[in-house]
Amino acid sequence: MTVTPRPSRPRTLVHDARGVARITGWMYFPLAFLGRLPFSMMLVGVLTLTTITRGSIAEGGLLAALAGLGTAATGPIAGSLADRNGQRTVLLVGGGLSVAAALGMLALTASGAPLSAIALVALMLGATTPQVAPFSRSRLVVLTQSVGTREQRRRANSVVMSYESFADEASYVIGPVMVGALSVLIAPWAPLVFSMVTTATVTVAFAMHATGGAHPSRLDYPRATRTDERERVLTPLTVSLILAMLLVGTVFGATLTGLTGFMATRGEAELAGLAYGAMSAGAIVTALGVAALPARVTLRRRWTAFGLVALVGTTTLALSASIELILVALFLSGCGVGAVLVALFSLGAGSAPEGRTATVLTTLQSTLVVGQALVTGIAGAVAETDGANTAFAIAASASLLLTALSVIPLRRTSTAQHES
Repeated sequence: MTVTPRPSRPRTLVHDARGVARITGWMYFPLAFLGRLPFSMMLVGVLTLTTITRGSIAEGGLLAALAGLGTAATGPIAGSLADRNGQRTVLLVGGGLSVAAALGMLALTASGAPLSAIALVALMLGATTPQVAPFSRSRLVVLTQSVGTREQRRRANSVVMSYESFADEASYVIGPVMVGALSVLIAPWAPLVFSMVTTATVTVAFAMHATGGAHPSRLDYPRATRTDERERVLTPLTVSLILAMLLVGTVFGATLTGLTGFMATRGEAELAGLAYGAMSAGAIVTALGVAALPARVTLRRRWTAFGLVALVGTTTLALSASIELILVALFLSGCGVGAVLVALFSLGAGSAPEGRTATVLTTLQSTLVVGQALVTGIAGAVAETDGANTAFAIAASASLLLTALSVIPLRRTSTAQHES
């Protein structure tokens, strides 16, 4: 039986995943993981559905980009509402609207509706798809960061962020793979139907889970004015993290679109999601491993080191001509980007002012999607006219900038954990 958590006084310190489970209950993990799938399937599902039904990678990239921009526009708002009022209402309302938008997307693509109408619904679909991942991060940070010494809280934060990054990357493996498998075995519309069912069931269960009450407003943090809150959230560190997330999203978007274009030239566009799983598999490997790194390997150093790994992988992609070499390069790229994501989210959680954790983490997640969405639209046109390797070159350029950003010195703040 799940025990209702006490957000202000967790009864146990967190040293590993079992420590987290003692606070949340074991049922939390499958709900928080499966609830990620609609989000991880959305962009690939829209891209695959529209590329196949409309016969254009450029139109598919544009519609996927609009879906991502919809997510980015509403993500920080949803995070702020959750910080103030709790997550349940935000998730339940968003989930209902998401199901309606997915139904509209299926109906319009099946009827051969004008591109402008489908674009509007794609924007709505992205805007309403529940962002379970940042909400889960926020819950666990609130539940694990109010007890123990600074070192114990640092360890708890490392465990939480490694687990969450692992769950993210695992969902990013399974999501695209499921899009590919359902498209091949059933039809291109099947992934959106699966996402609708998952949203209507698992997301509702996640919203109603006992941990849904663990939001910062119940911790009696000091209240601030709206201006003060903006100033506290938008620190130099947070701004650098937002830029970094934009670049990570660029790597993902350019890679996915380039891969879709590459597979389309082989007459196998529906298999792009399956091949993309190689990148997410690499990210899982490093997401699991970085928690074991010693504290002296700071988050900044991890960002730099694994940024270089991503740069090597994406550069190899840009120079590849065979599917075998592309799969190896995807795995290597994922190894780099996966560890960078752990570092970025950890820095974000550590720098978030009290009571604004969901806002910061949802903003970072949304910025990741912005980068992916914007570049998906651009790279779709590039891949159609200049070839997939040009799209991969965009990913390599973003990896270079991401690594360079990690070495820009910033003034250390008291709340940022292990920034340098």
